[in-house]
Amino acid sequence: MSEVRAKLLEIEHKQRRFRQQQFIFITALERSREHARERTEPVSTVAQVHKYMSHHCSNATDRRIFSLFLEIVTDLRNTLKLLESSGSNQSSPNEDLEACRRLLSPGYDIRRLRAHYPHDEVNRLSCVEARHYYGGVVSLIPTALDSLKLAGASSYSRGSANRALTPAAVATETPPPQLVTRGKGSMSADQAKQPAHKVNQSRNILSTRIGVWRATKPAWRPPGRTRI
Repeated sequence: MSEVRAKLLEIEHKQRRFRQQQFIFITALERSREHARERTEPVSTVAQVHKYMSHHCSNATDRRIFSLFLEIVTDLRNTLKLLESSGSNQSSPNEDLEACRRLLSPGYDIRRLRAHYPHDEVNRLSCVEARHYYGGVVSLIPTALDSLKLAGASSYSRGSANRALTPAAVATETPPPQLVTRGKGSMSADQAKQPAHKVNQSRNILSTRIGVWRATKPAWRPPGRTRI
């Protein structure tokens, strides 16, 4: 899990850098959509962004911001694969992993995807029209990153629970019983293994000895003058 955490921190750093350049990203999409004659349709898939970079880029700035976007998506996919390999022995499916896998698919339709609080990528778009065209593509990275974090936390908690239920862990955490309680009294573990009549016999002998000791013990007298 330490490798997954390191990957997530690296992705968060890139995401902050990309968020600072969101206006440049939207401008690059505007130009590329115009060159591709697709201004009437919102950006719907990651594959579409890749097509813009490969065939409709007009300058190095647009290509650079597209490369950063696709690089973050690739990092998210690689981290997803790392999580899947680390949790391959789990019997039940991880819903967060499934959701993240769908989001990062190249052909997944992201037009209606919207990142919510505390993310502000959609709110930073200039108008309702821009949110309609680009709300999904700017929401992809923060939403996928959140799903990946949840998947990592779920996988870690499941792994901890499985380790806690192993026979070795149970044997370590369960202290050996010292006393076996029956009825009103307590017996040691060795006495519990003996037949019942032998235990009762031992108790009777002990009670008899205590009675004899009490019978032969002289009565208590107050200190002072002794009567004759």
